[in-house]
Amino acid sequence: MKKFTTIVVTMGITLMVGGTVLPAAATDSNVRITASAATKQSKIQRGPIWSNYNKHDYKVANTRGKTYEMTGKANNIKLKVNHNLKNYKNSTWVRRKLTQIKQNGNWNVYYYVTTGKKSKIGGWVKLTDMKLKHPHKPAKHVAPDFDIWYRKLNQKQRNEYRDFTYSGARDADGEPSEMSF
Repeated sequence: MKKFTTIVVTMGITLMVGGTVLPAAATDSNVRITASAATKQSKIQRGPIWSNYNKHDYKVANTRGKTYEMTGKANNIKLKVNHNLKNYKNSTWVRRKLTQIKQNGNWNVYYYVTTGKKSKIGGWVKLTDMKLKHPHKPAKHVAPDFDIWYRKLNQKQRNEYRDFTYSGARDADGEPSEMSF
């Protein structure tokens, strides 16, 4: 019985010492582990998918663009090329869904578009690779279509737009609004 007690006490001391020494050694060293390295996530994330938008007709704006299949969870997606837009220059594409995707630290809007008989050809395409087939001409004091407005933003503004759309209401200065009850 005495031998069993010493083994248990030795194991307990080893666990206590090991638990306190190892984290201290990890914090003292210059080794940094990022969240993506620890969880083996890709650098591509997406926001929610909206599918209740009006369907608009589009045509190809960038013949070097591609459509993609999207697989995986929202915080770790994979984009696989399924069509080259250069093969569909004269086709009319119809927007079905919308999402925002973060790739290499930058957010961009992607549309799910389809074309062909019974909409069998489709995929996710970057907004800047498509253009409206029949854009509305903005009148004085009327904002242009979202597509036209978004295309004029630089990457910093696109990232700010993403933060703005997901962070809730803002006041006139761009600060989060405070509601008092």
